[in-house]
Amino acid sequence: MAAGPGSDSIDFYAKCGSWSDASSMTCSASTPNAEISSFLAEVREEVSRKAFEILGIDTGRLEKYAETLSSPLKGGSYEALPKIYKALGSKESEDAINAASKNAEELKPFAKAYLLREAATNAGISWYIGRRSGVFGNAAPKNTWKIKNPLTAEGISFMAKYGDWIAVKKLSITPNTKPEEIAAHLSSIRIAADRKIAQVLGVDTDSLDAYASASTDRMRKSAANIEKIVSIMCTEETKKQIDSSISNGAPRSAAVVYLFGKMLQNIKLDLEVSPDTLMDMFPGLKIPKPKGRMPGQKKKKQ
Repeated sequence: MAAGPGSDSIDFYAKCGSWSDASSMTCSASTPNAEISSFLAEVREEVSRKAFEILGIDTGRLEKYAETLSSPLKGGSYEALPKIYKALGSKESEDAINAASKNAEELKPFAKAYLLREAATNAGISWYIGRRSGVFGNAAPKNTWKIKNPLTAEGISFMAKYGDWIAVKKLSITPNTKPEEIAAHLSSIRIAADRKIAQVLGVDTDSLDAYASASTDRMRKSAANIEKIVSIMCTEETKKQIDSSISNGAPRSAAVVYLFGKMLQNIKLDLEVSPDTLMDMFPGLKIPKPKGRMPGQKKKKQ
C-alpha cells in the first residue's frame, strides 16, 4: 500500500471500463535504484499500451502484421529501423493501418505509430528503457507491487514522491470524458516515467537531452534522417557523451537507449501516442500542464 507520512512512495491506480490496475511501491534509502526504475518501467509500459487501445486502435491486427513486417530484420540493430519505416509506405502496411484505425483519419497516425513500435520491438530495437531491456538486474517481480484497487469511481491516478521528485497526475473519468483526453493523460504519465527511469538509474538526462537537440537540429521525420541518427549513435563523439552521462553504476545501455529515443522524439517519429500528434488530430483537445508541486516547494522537472 501507499507509504505513510514522511515516506517516499510511487502509486498508480487505474479504473476505466473493464481495465483495472493498481500498483504501489514504498521507497526507502535501502531500495535499490534498479527496483524503483523497474516499477516505473512497468507502469510506463502499461499506460503506453493502453493509450492506443483506448483511442480505439485494433492493436491485435497490427501485432499480427508487424511480425510479418519485421521477420527479416531481427537482431536488435538500429539499422533495421529506417528499413521498417520505409516499409510502412507499402500498400500492405497502409491496408493494415486503415483497417486497424477503422478508416478514421484522426486515428491513422496512431495506428501507424503502433505498427512501427511493434515491428521495432519484434526486431529487437529499444527506444525506451523497458523491463525487457536487461538493465534492471534482479529487480522485484511484478506481483510484489500489485495491490487491491482503491478506486471506487473511474479514473487514472499517478502519484510519486521520491527524493525531490514529486509528480501528481490525476484524471477523473465520466461519461463525457473523450478517449483522446484519457490517452493524453496516459501519455503524460509515460513521458514523466521515461525520464525518471533513466535518472534513477544514474543517467544524466539533461546532458543527453542537450546533445540530442544539437545532433538533430533542423531534422524532420524521414527515413534518411533516421539513418543519420543511427550513424550519429555510432560516432566516437556520441560514445564519449554517453560515457560521461552515467554515474553511480548506471548501466551504459540505459543511457544509449535514452539518447536514441530522445533523438527519435526530436524528429517527431511517433512510436507512442504523443501529445503533439493528439493535438494535431484532435484540435479541440486541451492538454493540461503537468502538476508536480507541493506547497512551499519549487516546481520539479517532470
